[in-house]
Amino acid sequence: MSRQTPYSSGPAPYQTVSDQQRQIWRTKGKRSIGFGVVWIVAGLVITIMTYQAAANGGVYFVAYGPVLFGIYRLVLGFNLLSKANR
Repeated sequence: MSRQTPYSSGPAPYQTVSDQQRQIWRTKGKRSIGFGVVWIVAGLVITIMTYQAAANGGVYFVAYGPVLFGIYRLVLGFNLLSKANR
């Protein structure tokens, strides 16, 4: 007598992902990448503008917060795209 497990015929139902869910992940991933790029560019623009304003002496601001948040969003977006393509 062979013993069968409940999911021996294929992947478990909770392990399958619908095409609709994959499309949602792709959309969220692309949006996250877009926002990440915007945050990085905004941080760089703020840093460059304040540096140029302080070129003849003065204080300038390095906006590393928006850049780090942008990098976080980029990584999040690429992870979502990777998850959608698996």
